[in-house]
Order: sequence, then C-alpha cells, then structure tokens
Amino acid sequence: MSRAIPAMPLAPASAALDLSKVKTLVCEPSLPIRQGIRLALNNVGIRDITEATTFLAAHQACKEGDHDFLLLNQEIETNDTAFMVRELRSGALGRDPFILTVMLLSSREEPKVRSAIDCGPDDLLLIPFAPDQLMNRLKAQIERRKPFVVTHDYIGPDRRAAPRPGATSATQFQVPNPVRARGTNVPRDRYDRMKQESIVTISVERIKRLAATMDWECNALTVSAREGRMTPESTYRSLLKLEQVTAELSLRVTKQLGHSTETIDSLTNICRRLKTVPSNVSFSDVEIITQTSRRISGTYTSR
Repeated sequence: MSRAIPAMPLAPASAALDLSKVKTLVCEPSLPIRQGIRLALNNVGIRDITEATTFLAAHQACKEGDHDFLLLNQEIETNDTAFMVRELRSGALGRDPFILTVMLLSSREEPKVRSAIDCGPDDLLLIPFAPDQLMNRLKAQIERRKPFVVTHDYIGPDRRAAPRPGATSATQFQVPNPVRARGTNVPRDRYDRMKQESIVTISVERIKRLAATMDWECNALTVSAREGRMTPESTYRSLLKLEQVTAELSLRVTKQLGHSTETIDSLTNICRRLKTVPSNVSFSDVEIITQTSRRISGTYTSR
C-alpha cells in the first residue's frame, strides 16, 4: 500500500472552533514559562491543562495521558526530550501518534535545532515567546497542519520546504488532527477509527522503508567486502544498523501483518553475533546476510 489515505473530513477553516474540550499536556520545568503558556491557552478557551515539570513525569504523562496537544521543552533536567517525540510518532509511547506537538527551544544552536526538527514535532517555538506567538502557531496548526511522511528513521510532519533536486518525493499522508477534531466536535469513535486507519497505513509504509533500508545496507556491506574496504569500525556500524532495522521490522510485521518472523529474527541474531567480532567477519558471512536480506525484502518492499 503506497498511496496516501484521504484526509479526515474537517469543517472549513473559517468555522468557529470550540477548544474548551481540548486536552493539553505542558512539559516545562520553568514556572514563569508555564504561567505564560497557561495564559495563552486560556485566551483561546483551553482550560484542560496537565503540567509535568520533571523528565520522568513528562514521560509518564505522555505514556498514560489522552491528550490532544503537547507542548514540551526540548531539554528537561538536562535530558533531551526529542526521543519522547520519536517514540510518540512511532507508536511506541502514548495513545495517539498524531498528537499535535510544539517543541520549545531555548537555543538556536544548529545541532539542537536539527535534533528537534528530526524528532517529528509539528512546530518549534523559541524561548522567550509572547502568548500571541503561541496562539498564532496553534491556530495555524489547527487549520493547516502539514501532512506526514515516513522514512526508515523518521515519522512526522513533512520537514521539506521543497523537494530536493533529483530526489524521489516521499509519499505524504494526511493524518487526523486531534485538536481540530475536539474543536469541531468530531465524535470520538469516528476520530478513533480514522486514527487507527492512519496508524495501519503508516505502519505498512514504515515496513516498506525498513525493508528497503535493509537491502541498501547489505549492498553497501557487500561492495565494501568485495573491494577490500571493510574495517572493524565500518562493519560494526553496518551490523548495528541492520540489527536495529530488522528488530523493528520484526515487531511491525508481527503486530501489523501477523506474519511469522523466523527469517527476520534469524538475520537479527546473525548481525548481533557478528557485531561482537567485527574484525572476524568474512565475505561468506556477508553473503549469508545479503541472501537472507533479499528473501525478506522481496516480501515487503513491494507491498
């Protein structure tokens, strides 16, 4: 399945929104910033606000809460919260991978900004900010949320301002907007159906991307072995990547498709074993990995 699903029917952008039922989670350690956020949210009618001020509390709230809108600082108690957003988007954390998310940044440093962009938030907001800025960002996301894209290492809103020259355009997926749904009184069972359909479609696309990545890594490893360019470091990196990709592929194939994963798991175990002795990996080992990978990818890349 490669086509994008249709967008969830929504009221026109000009329709009045009642945001009083929107459930918001604010993960921010600073009291003054939390107060400013609460003021901004109250101004647009949002009153159902949960606050988390520590890293563990933020993770627990993301895991257990049924929130529509998430505001979180990129750094809480020196911990980078980007991994939480990645877990949310992948479906490993929380109840809704499509929760509308704004990440708060206290620095313009390129590595921090890149880390924030790459974890999958809908928007970034630099601290300090005025209440009006937050209100305007929220309104824009309610009315014009970006479609999602899926790669082997990213699920989230399309990050590209324009396609790269010569690059293959990624399939875009219109996903449910929980804030918009609450604000326009979309029945909860209807929203849940749309959410589940989107989860299935994106998961199938992720499976295809993982299978293609597995093939690419195996081809690169084969070329390095054939040309005598293998080093313990490069071999370890390739085996680690293959281990990670096949482990996720196994989980998704089991959960989403109900397929047996014996072959995938055997490849994971081979990579895990060889990773402990990267300097001893032979060309025959690489051939076994590549042949096994091709059997797997042939099943899933064309779905």
